[in-house]
Amino acid sequence: MIMDPSYRLIVEQKLREFLLEDARFSDVSSALIPESARGKATIIAKESGIVCGLVEIEALFDLLGCKLSPMKKDGDAVAKRDVVASVEGPVRAILLGERTALNLLMHLSGVATRTREFQAIIEKERVNPRCKVAATRKTIPGLRAMEKRAVVIGGGDTHRWSLDDMVMLKDNHLAYFENIETMIQQAKQATSFSKKIEVEVTSVDDALKAARAGADIIMLDNMPFDDMRKAVQQLDKAGLRNKIILESSGNVEAATLPQHAKTGVDWISTSAITLKARPVDFSLELSANRDE
Repeated sequence: MIMDPSYRLIVEQKLREFLLEDARFSDVSSALIPESARGKATIIAKESGIVCGLVEIEALFDLLGCKLSPMKKDGDAVAKRDVVASVEGPVRAILLGERTALNLLMHLSGVATRTREFQAIIEKERVNPRCKVAATRKTIPGLRAMEKRAVVIGGGDTHRWSLDDMVMLKDNHLAYFENIETMIQQAKQATSFSKKIEVEVTSVDDALKAARAGADIIMLDNMPFDDMRKAVQQLDKAGLRNKIILESSGNVEAATLPQHAKTGVDWISTSAITLKARPVDFSLELSANRDE
C-alpha cells in the first residue's frame, strides 16, 4: 500500500514511540522463542465495521522486519471472521508488534466506522445534500494525524489539523475583545490572506454581525435548532448566506444529526466521531514454523 511520504514521516515517528512504550527493554515472554523462528499470522475481524489502519500497521511491521499483505484496503466494509491481512516474519517481531498493531487497527477502524455511520444518517434524510460531518481538534494526543485520516476514510472532513490551519475565534477570544466586529477586523489585519477566518457565535444577532464583518465561516455553537434555522433564514434575507460557510457544533449525536442537517448548515462538526468512537475488534492468530 502506498503512503504519502510526509504522512509516513509522522507515522513512523509515532510508531517507534508506541513500540517503545510497549517494550522499553525487551519482550521477556517472547524471549522463550528462538531468534531464528519465523512464522505467519492472520489478522481477523471479530465484528463488522469499516476497516482503517492497514496503512499504519503495514509501516509498523515494516519497522520490525516483517511483511504485511493486506486482503482488504482501508475503507472496506468487513464482516465477522473476515481476514483483513496476513503478516510474515520473525515470530518474535510479529509478537512484539501484535498489540500495538491491533490497538491502532481497532481504534482507527472505530473512527472510520463511526464517521461512516454519521454521514449515512445525514445522507438518508435527503433534506440537505451539501451537509457533511467533520471532525474537530478533540483527538487523542499523539494520534491526531491517524484519527483525521480515519475520518477521511469514513467519508468525513478533517476540519483543522492544527492551530495554524486557519483563524478560529471562539468565546475565549471574544472575552478579550470589545466586540465581534473589532475581533474580526484585527484578525484580518494580522493574518495572511491565505487563512480563512471562522467565528463561533451563540445567537442569531452575532451570526449576522460576524457575516457583515467579513467572517468566512460561522460556527453556530450549541444553539437551539430553531435559532439555527432562524440564523440561516436571516443570513439569506440579508443576502449574506451564499458568501459564508455555516457550521453547527455541540449536541451532536446520531439521534440529533437529522435536526442539525435540517437547519440548513453546510457542515456538522463533532468530537463524537473521534473521542466517542467504539473500537472495532480484531485479533491476530499466529502459526509458527518450528522447523526453523
